[in-house]
This record gives sequence, structure tokens and C-alpha cells, in this order.
Amino acid sequence: MVISEQKLLKWGLVLNASYVLMFFLIRPDGISLLKIAITSLLLFSVLIIFILSIKNKISLRNIPLCSRILFYLLLIWGIITVIRGFSLSLQDWVTNFGNVYMGLAWLVPVAMALGLKLENWNIVYRVIFFVFELMILVFGISLFFNNSYLQWAWLLRPVNLILLLGLNRISLRKKIIVVLTIGILIFVATSVKQRMDLLFLSLTLGLLLLDKIVGIKLRRVLLKYIVAVFILVLIWVFTIGYDYVSNIISSIVDFQDSRTFLFAEIFADLNKTEAIFGRGSLGTYYSDFFERTRRYWIFMGQKGWAGDVPERITVEVGYLQVILKGGLILLILNLLIYFQAIYLALFRSRNKFIKRLGYYILLITMLSLVSFRPAFTPTFIFLWMAIGTVLVKKYRVMNDNEINQMVIFLK
Repeated sequence: MVISEQKLLKWGLVLNASYVLMFFLIRPDGISLLKIAITSLLLFSVLIIFILSIKNKISLRNIPLCSRILFYLLLIWGIITVIRGFSLSLQDWVTNFGNVYMGLAWLVPVAMALGLKLENWNIVYRVIFFVFELMILVFGISLFFNNSYLQWAWLLRPVNLILLLGLNRISLRKKIIVVLTIGILIFVATSVKQRMDLLFLSLTLGLLLLDKIVGIKLRRVLLKYIVAVFILVLIWVFTIGYDYVSNIISSIVDFQDSRTFLFAEIFADLNKTEAIFGRGSLGTYYSDFFERTRRYWIFMGQKGWAGDVPERITVEVGYLQVILKGGLILLILNLLIYFQAIYLALFRSRNKFIKRLGYYILLITMLSLVSFRPAFTPTFIFLWMAIGTVLVKKYRVMNDNEINQMVIFLK
């Protein structure tokens, strides 16, 4: 029996979402049969996405040459980053390929090849709404248990993508599902003080409002200013320092800074060579903040918040995680392809679908400066699919009616 590409893609995405849900519901420790079973969901999803991406590699000829070069360089450097994490330790292998933040995070750009087929977004819609329905059910059940919601937002974040792509062509039932999902996301983010998800949702609604009330010419000007200001902020952060930006924001609005110490610690711990090339997918850094937090916790008789271990394998800020693992080389390669996709989507497209994908890429690009570590999860799979779609010129020159005939929202 031959399984179609779209069915395979559906199962790849469902398995990935199932891994995230099961991992954070059960939270298995160490190496056990249960953890192996849960991790196998992730590995099967990775295998399916890799197979489909390789099968679609011929479609890369439809994107600009410079984009293809960047894509291959990014993949090559990602593979090098993963290889640098190899060791003879079984635990290292489990961590490298069983943790969405480690080795697999630098291979997720292969999903860009999936976005080269516009009809694959029909599968994405089906999977997203299936996950929303599952999350609503699980959330209802979890209210009767003492549960932590910390990473549940990973499966709720695609609601931002659905909002950006529009609700006008979906059924009333699915609109209700979206509203319920937003409610759960706000509840989860508020419960665990996950301000980033509230910011993501707010920025999404802000861009939608901009699209509704501002004329085309003025909107283009405003978007150019938004992109230009962000580029300047990005350059400022990695040259002058994050603390200067934080102080300016704090002087304008009530802003609780929880990121400055991370920037300071990363660049204090990395030497110049490591800052350029990174420390590999299993690279770590020393955190003086968590060293002091852990000492205080022990002094207080192991009461209160213990914090993390001082030798940290991950860092909460997306771009700092990129630098820790793959250095400035990996960061620059990512940013070049991000901004090329943003420019083409926002300023060189004729239809709303591509422009809204550009909004999604822009938001992830901006929020990665303060959060959103790259991971082999739905948020970043959809990001790279979006990049692949907007890079194809024939999709950008389509009008809304032509796009709507290929991307069919479920009723």
C-alpha cells in the first residue's frame, strides 16, 4: 500500500504534537521504557519530515539562487553543530536526539522544503484544529488534577498563525474552537507567568488591526519602519548591549527585565572563537546567577525556588541559544534567510495569504530576541514551511482567488 505524501505529513505533524503533549503531561525522568516510548513519537515525526523534505528537494529550484545557497549553508552548519555534540555516552545521544532543543533544533530548517508545496497548508490546517480539539479536551480533564501548564503553550501557539491567516473562511464550529483555544492560552500563560505568549498574541492582534484600519500605502510604510527599527535594535543589542535597550524600554513603560543577565553571562563565558563557532548542540555555559540561587536554596534548607543548575545546557533567549550552539555564523545565516523571506512576503507579494505568512515570520524573528528558543516543535516547523512558501515567486504573484483555490479551509 502506497501512503500519500499528504497523509505522511499529517502523521508527522500529529506525532510531533503528540510527543509535546505526552512529554509535558507525564514528564518522564532518566532513561526508561516510558521515556523511550514517548521519545519514539518525536523520532518518527522527525523521520517522516526528513523523508518528505528530501523527496521535495527538487522543488528548491523554484526559489531564488541566493535562498538556495543560504538554505544549504544553514543545513550544513546545522549538521556540523549536531556532529560536534557526538560522544560515546548513551545519555548524550538521548539528550542530543531526544530533546527538541538540542540536535534536532538545528535540523528543523529542512521543513522549508515542505512549504514549497502550497497544498501542504491544507494538512497544516487539519492538524492544527485536531490539536486544538485535543488540547481543549485534555485541559478540561487536567482541571481535576494538580498539573503544570508550563510548556502547554507550545501546542496552543499556532492559534496566532490561524488568526493571521484569517477566520472568515472557516465554519462557526472552528471559530468557537479558536476562541476556546485563545482562552486556554491566556489562562495557561497567566497561570505560569509566561508573558511571552501574551505578547505574541497581542502583537498578532496588533498586526491584524493594522491590516484592517490602515491603507495599503501607509501600511507598507509602517511595516518598513517596524522592520528597520527591529534591525537597528538587533544590531544595537549585539554590539552595544542588551542592557541599554532594556533601560530605554523601562523608561517608557513598566517593564520587568528578566533577560539582561542571560546576555551578560553568555558573552562573559564564551571566548571570541566560541562566540563565532558556538559550542555544539550539547554545548553548555556557566551561570553565576543560578550558582548563587542554588547556594541560597541550599542555605535555606532546600526551601523556595532552587532555580536551574549553574552549568546550563540551554538558554531562554532564542538568539542566545543559537549563538551558544552554533555561534554567530548560525545566527547570521538564520537572520539572512528570515529577513529575505520577510521582505519578499510583505513587499513583493500580491495576496493576503503570503503577506500573513510574512507576518508570522516577522513575529517569530522579533520575539526570538527575548524568547522562543529554536526547537523541533510545531511553531518552528510552521515557521520554516512559511519561509519555503513565501520564497516561491509563483505563489507571491498569485491573487487572492488563485491562492484560495489551492489552500482550502475546512468547513
